Amino acid sequence: MWRVIATFVAVIVIIYLSYLASKYIGKGLGRSGSSRYMRLIDQITLGQDRHVAIMQVGGKYLLVGVTSGQVSLLSEVSDEDLFPLEPDEEEGSGKIPDFKTMMDKLGDITKRGGRN
Repeated sequence: MWRVIATFVAVIVIIYLSYLASKYIGKGLGRSGSSRYMRLIDQITLGQDRHVAIMQVGGKYLLVGVTSGQVSLLSEVSDEDLFPLEPDEEEGSGKIPDFKTMMDKLGDITKRGGRN
């Protein structure tokens, strides 16, 4: 009986120590990516190890291309040219339906006996 309790306590201690370690490691990683003079505004992946990113450096916005071996300045973007894009309204454009819509469709299919 004592072996079971000791094993249970050991597992709890290991899980707690893992939590603490991941918490402090995560804090350290978050600080290393911050900067007082520049920040990443947005980025999009174009392929494996290929990104296009907009960075703010001081008061300027820079469009940069990033590959595994190089970072290239593509152009400087003015503040007026930056605005949020509207989501695609096309059907099947990658929009994920909400849970209620999916369940309603499933209910309609089962009511019809599984036939369209």
